[in-house]
Amino acid sequence: MNNKFIALIIVIIIAVCGVSAFLLTQDNINNNGSSNGTMAGNNTGNNTMGNNTTNVIPSGNTNNKGVTDQNGVIASLNGPKYSAQGKTVNLVWKITNNGSETIQNVQAQDQSNSHDFGNIAPGESKTFTASLNIPTLAQVKQDFGPDATIANPFSIGGFSVTYSLNGENFQFNSNSLDIRLV
Repeated sequence: MNNKFIALIIVIIIAVCGVSAFLLTQDNINNNGSSNGTMAGNNTGNNTMGNNTTNVIPSGNTNNKGVTDQNGVIASLNGPKYSAQGKTVNLVWKITNNGSETIQNVQAQDQSNSHDFGNIAPGESKTFTASLNIPTLAQVKQDFGPDATIANPFSIGGFSVTYSLNGENFQFNSNSLDIRLV
């Protein structure tokens, strides 16, 4: 193929990507960080461009479908779509057995919590609610130094699941979760 033609294609791809990135970024600016407009206006939390600095936290929870392992067991992590620094949030761990046999000794854990789900029959789901405190910037700086920051969205890495099936042990991880801080 002609080198000039290949170079032209690459320039077009770069231009399309640049325009797309600008439009997505502009949408975030217009909606104060929300792609669906639920946070638009000057009455949302931590809004440095408006005059009202109240911490209004939009409601709504995530609806992640989770991760399915090779035996049809699903582990899903869900929680609030939005929160704020210094708030405690509830995270819902859900394990569903879509396999054809009962899974035994189902255990789940993350860095701060663990839960024994016991046995889960085919078609059955069990849930556990774990609480997590989102630290303030001051707490993070105290623990990690003056240059430390808090990522937004605040990311939670998920939880680990272990269980037995027909005498064999299995382990896998749930989905992660991002909570937008307002």
